Amino acid sequence: MMKQAPYSLNEAQKICEQYQFLVGQAFDPEMPINSTIECVTIAPFDQINKRRFIIYYLLFNDAQSALTHEYKGLLYDILVIARSTENDNDLLQENLHVWLAKNSLSTSQTSKKEDNISIGGKQSYL
Repeated sequence: MMKQAPYSLNEAQKICEQYQFLVGQAFDPEMPINSTIECVTIAPFDQINKRRFIIYYLLFNDAQSALTHEYKGLLYDILVIARSTENDNDLLQENLHVWLAKNSLSTSQTSKKEDNISIGGKQSYL
């Protein structure tokens, strides 16, 4: 089971790496706005710095630059960030743990995604 935020930078880096397979998937298939996940990234844990991170992300269009621009804290979170396919200014974001719960993915299901293989066109999980 995945530990919930806050994370150390090292923990956040490892978790973030494990969930990169989400990039390119629909953020929320039931939303009226079509949006695709463009980033699973490390962000500040506290709400004030998280809001600033999102603003810098919009300005720089780069998660690493947004994170290192001002943040000097030691507590981190993982965000799933998506952008509307119709309007580049529509940015959606959700904490990874919440996003996984909303999309009915457990951490045991997602950790097995790395071990999937295709046999005769059917997906199989090891």
